[in-house]
Order: sequence, then C-alpha cells, then structure tokens
Amino acid sequence: MKKRSREDIRDERARSSFMAARVAATLGTAQAAGLTAGKKAKRLSGRAHERLFAAAAERSGLDGGELLEYALAKVALEDDFAVKLMAIEGSVSRDLDLEF
Repeated sequence: MKKRSREDIRDERARSSFMAARVAATLGTAQAAGLTAGKKAKRLSGRAHERLFAAAAERSGLDGGELLEYALAKVALEDDFAVKLMAIEGSVSRDLDLEF
C-alpha cells in the first residue's frame, strides 16, 4: 500500500471538513425551511446501485438514514437558477449598449 504524504493527509482533512460543513449547512437550511419539523413518519425502502451508494457515502461521510435524509434535502432545496436564466433568454434587446 502506498504511503500517504502529509499533503495528501492535509487535503483529505480539508475535503472532510468542507463536506461536513456542507452537510450541516444543507440540513440546517432544510430545518429552517420547516422541512424537518415534526416526527419522522415516512418509511422508505428501496434498492440502490452499490457503487453509487458507496461513492455518495464516501464523499459525504454519511451512511444509511443520514445519507438518505441529506440526499432528500439536497433535492428539496435545489435552486432553479438555470431554469430562470434560460427563461429570460432573448429578453434583453440586442441594441442595448452594454459596453463600459
């Protein structure tokens, strides 16, 4: 097995720290939006591709129900910036001088 360098270890810790903050921010936003209020009553059961689950678990540092809740929050909170941007395509006159 290849020995990890100090830089590799530092980079891994930084990624881990960043992901932990990202997970906390996402779940905090879901809570602030009222998406996690009340008791957990919805029961889910399903199958997932092993490699997809393993990659998501490794990247997020979560597993099982925590990973599922994080994934649901990501979908529920996803912004629609691209849709809104595409909707305004062509709404600015081509004759408008945008030079500074």
